[in-house]
Amino acid sequence: MKKVVLYFSVLLLFSCTPSADIDQVFTDFSISAEEIPADGQSMVNITVKLNDKTDVDRRNVIFKTSGGIFISSSKDTEVIKAEYEQGRLVAKTTLKVSTKPGNITLSVAPEYDSKVADFVLEKTIAAVPSKVSSLNVEPSSFGIGSNYLTEVQITGNLRNSAGKFVSNGHKVVFNDFLADGSSAGGAFREVQAETGAESKVSCYYAATQYPIGTAITIRCTVVDENNLPTALASVVKLTINQ
Repeated sequence: MKKVVLYFSVLLLFSCTPSADIDQVFTDFSISAEEIPADGQSMVNITVKLNDKTDVDRRNVIFKTSGGIFISSSKDTEVIKAEYEQGRLVAKTTLKVSTKPGNITLSVAPEYDSKVADFVLEKTIAAVPSKVSSLNVEPSSFGIGSNYLTEVQITGNLRNSAGKFVSNGHKVVFNDFLADGSSAGGAFREVQAETGAESKVSCYYAATQYPIGTAITIRCTVVDENNLPTALASVVKLTINQ
């Protein structure tokens, strides 16, 4: 009989373990935007308010993100100590988004371990595609040798309507033309035809055999999801100089 009573006493003890309320740690979790362009430059401010009764040694907050980096640490995880602002304990940080579209999950948690519950809050930001509004092509030199004697690097910078980077995955095609509109028949190599984190495309170009003074136009054209040319294009003119 004593063993049975002891068993039920232990069971009762564990079943009555208090469940902690998240408000015991965090009283508010806010972000400055729920939708933001995936342009690699836009920022989101993140604010967490702690319970005013939080002990001094329990005021560190762990911030984590599934996309982008926190600007103060240049990492996807950082620890910020809450400080008093207008009588409230507040921990703040700022996220810089990447150029990769998709949902970004932000989470906050106290740095200390709790035996009662996991105090984790999450919010989601939609990083929407940053679309191409302008394209500017620049050569490493305006002069080029005949018969593949030299080559020129062509770099294209793509920007959105706000002048910021475009998202990953925008594609272009490079073509070369003579003054009469016919193909110049040159060679393109190391073609980077899709945008990445730096919002750029590039290639190296070498001309076939032409007389000195021949003009060659390099055109870079943005293509759509079906690889069809759009109206967005940029050109640069090279001249055979040797």
